[in-house]
Amino acid sequence: MRKVMIVDDEIIVRVGIQSCIHWEEQGFEICAVCESGKEAVAHFQKEVPDIVFTDIMMPEMNGIELVEYICTNYPKTKVVVLSCVNEIDYVKKAIKLGAEDYILKLSFTTASLIELLVKLRAAIEEENSTEESPDIYANIQAFNREEAFRTLIFGSLSTVESEAILDKLGYAYDPFEEYAIASILIERYGNKDAGNCDEDIMRYGLLNLIREYFEKLPEYELIFLKQNEMMAVFRQLPEPELCKEALYKLNHALKTHLNLTLSMGLNPETVGRTGIAASYKRAKKLAELHFFDGVGSYHDKEDLPEGGTAMKKGPQKELREAVFSQNGERTYELINQWFEDMAVVRNHERIMAIRRQVVETWIYLSGSAMPEQDNVSDYLNINSVSDMWRAETLETLKESFEYSVQVLMDWLQANKTTNPELARLLIYLEENISESLTLEQAAIQCNLGKSQFCILFKKATGETFINYVNELKMKKAYELLCSENILVQEAANQIGIRDISYFSRLFKKYYNISPSEVRRL
Repeated sequence: MRKVMIVDDEIIVRVGIQSCIHWEEQGFEICAVCESGKEAVAHFQKEVPDIVFTDIMMPEMNGIELVEYICTNYPKTKVVVLSCVNEIDYVKKAIKLGAEDYILKLSFTTASLIELLVKLRAAIEEENSTEESPDIYANIQAFNREEAFRTLIFGSLSTVESEAILDKLGYAYDPFEEYAIASILIERYGNKDAGNCDEDIMRYGLLNLIREYFEKLPEYELIFLKQNEMMAVFRQLPEPELCKEALYKLNHALKTHLNLTLSMGLNPETVGRTGIAASYKRAKKLAELHFFDGVGSYHDKEDLPEGGTAMKKGPQKELREAVFSQNGERTYELINQWFEDMAVVRNHERIMAIRRQVVETWIYLSGSAMPEQDNVSDYLNINSVSDMWRAETLETLKESFEYSVQVLMDWLQANKTTNPELARLLIYLEENISESLTLEQAAIQCNLGKSQFCILFKKATGETFINYVNELKMKKAYELLCSENILVQEAANQIGIRDISYFSRLFKKYYNISPSEVRRL
């Protein structure tokens, strides 16, 4: 069973998560329930969980610090952030530090929690199957070439151990012999459920088709490293045009007979036998450039060296205004242009940066729009970033993002959460946190009467205007005190509060801790 830890200083949340599903029936067990990040760290010294659900605002050690601790020291543990809508900035920071996903703790459903757990378990099992490095001699049995190659590629081996495996594989030492390495990724084509057949039959058919269409390429050995991943070891470097042509014809046949496609990355440099493992990893990065060009693509180079041109920031503010204004045409125009800009440079290093930027933008949009209410449970079923993190291609990432945005717009329209003027006011309040806008001024800015403004604002945000503004200011103050070496008075000034006594009382009301204590954390 996979072990789960729950970390939250509120007992109602801890009990709620513990009791909402039958954990054992889902293949999980609760190994620890902690009231603070500090208590969670102490438990890690005794037992390492597979999954951690953690709150953000906690005493002694907050959730952001806990996420950083776990992702730095226990990178295999998956972290899910339990957040409130007004903590979206902290959620984005947690995602950057390595958190896997987030859920709104006051509105999540049993179904959405189970769905998330299933995805996390699949990710853990996939990583474990890749990283397992059994004893190299015990697992290299007679004629078990695939297992030997897996150990060579994925194992943490010394030079002597690598040489021993290569000897067993028949790659004898020859200072003049060089090899070219290719990574081949196996992809479902079209309907993912179509074309399922016996695994051995599929492998046999796939190998026969590859041999048929690769007959014009140099002598090679083909190895299954994983169910969806193969390696080709060529005795000399193939001509790129021959590879492209062979792959194109092969994919046409595979779509017809096995409902599969292959993407191929060929490392354009030849290596001696001890360089095969490193060369494969380079080829794998090239194969993964199918992220930009779609399934069935071929790559033997990148547009720029790794660490190339930095990406532009996404159109977060413009998108938010278009979504709030229910301007579908402008929304999709911005999304299309944004994804086109991200695809200009095809570089492996950018793939994770693109996924991260899309996830952060979605968190920004959904966090800005959704109040904490029970009637958003249907919406929350798609409010998970897992699909975006794991999108294999830019096209599927865009489809996932567009679908999520459309569901968000449909929800806003159905609930008539806001109007364009009120949407612009919410953006203005966030971007001008130091100003002190009165209720009357805000109503005038929205072209509404005071009473009507109060009703619409409460419906849109779940808060009164005064409480909403105070929460924004206190959240910003907390962020300043945590991340910058500034005085309490300076933090108060930056959010537009001059009375330090009033600021301290208000801050303690929201966080149950004084501003000066935050600076000492």
